[in-house]
Amino acid sequence: MEFTEYLFDKTYINGVAATAAASLKANRGFSNFEAFAAGVINRRLEKNPERYLDYGPYWPALKKVLKKHDFDFGSPVFSEVAEAYKGDTDLQTIVMADEFRKDYLATQFVGTRVFLLNKNSAEEFQLIDDDMELKALNA
Repeated sequence: MEFTEYLFDKTYINGVAATAAASLKANRGFSNFEAFAAGVINRRLEKNPERYLDYGPYWPALKKVLKKHDFDFGSPVFSEVAEAYKGDTDLQTIVMADEFRKDYLATQFVGTRVFLLNKNSAEEFQLIDDDMELKALNA
């Protein structure tokens, strides 16, 4: 599948990351923005596991990054989507996922799980992560 939608310019993402890291350092004294952001996302998902949907096609790659930070949300999912919707670094992936989340919350109904990933073919991606669905049922 060719992916054409929801892709971010990496220069833009690097700028967002740099601004957020500088703000975190200035306001909170923390210098590891990646670990801080991973912790924030972990707390969001521990509180409301069903909100993994907020990260849309970035969820599969984000899930892998969170595991590297010892936040285990289960087995990897959708490897083809994970490969397309990730940054060159884990920090880029986190920032991309969070930028997608902001757009998602501004434009979609919470709980939307179907995403158009190729506008040319109208091919849709349905995000269902069994591990997260089970966590949500047991929350």
